[in-house]
Amino acid sequence: MKAHPTQPQTKTLVVLANSCKNNGRCLAGKALANDRFGAWIRPVSAHPTGALTLEHQAFNDSTTPALLDVVTVPVRRPAPLGFQSENHLIHSQYYWSRVGRLDAARLPELVDPVAPLWINGHSTVAGCNDRVPEDRLAELDHSLILIGPVTVWLHVAWEKLRARFVHQAVTYDLVVTDPDLKAAYAGRPDGVLEQQPNSFVCVSLAPPWNGYAYKLAAAILTP
Repeated sequence: MKAHPTQPQTKTLVVLANSCKNNGRCLAGKALANDRFGAWIRPVSAHPTGALTLEHQAFNDSTTPALLDVVTVPVRRPAPLGFQSENHLIHSQYYWSRVGRLDAARLPELVDPVAPLWINGHSTVAGCNDRVPEDRLAELDHSLILIGPVTVWLHVAWEKLRARFVHQAVTYDLVVTDPDLKAAYAGRPDGVLEQQPNSFVCVSLAPPWNGYAYKLAAAILTP
């Protein structure tokens, strides 16, 4: 990282996801100021996909953010991209800072009062209500939602870890992109692996691919 004569603009947020994205990471969280939570923030890089590397996320001790860490991120400007209105372009020449950690007991304060999860009725072979047609995306203005508490059933289908849950009387079955969960269940055969009650799920709507934007379980958090 290079030293600069002036300090950059920063955003302080509670990390609610640090998921796999292509060969990098997609980190997202909610703003925190004076012990009050604000809007969603997704720091993105200048790469065409916006994905972050672990180097982008590094603190000055070379560690990287964990879920529920409170971090300060140097940013250049808001960088909304279609329905991904939460994006902020990072200032990659500065280290990030860990300034605290949120007690998991406060997760209910962060839940978004929304239903359903964007547009339903469109499913993959292995999923349920897990994608949105590209021609409907203009109707949307956000791409991050925290729900809970719900019971999550983790299972493997078609060699992918998935999370199945019911939210507002609607069933969802989404691919899990949390790197720690993916590593923990790597190589398992198809089938139900574990039930996780009282979970909070960070759901992210990814950029469109092959005609659809896919809903992803970017993180599963428990108090």
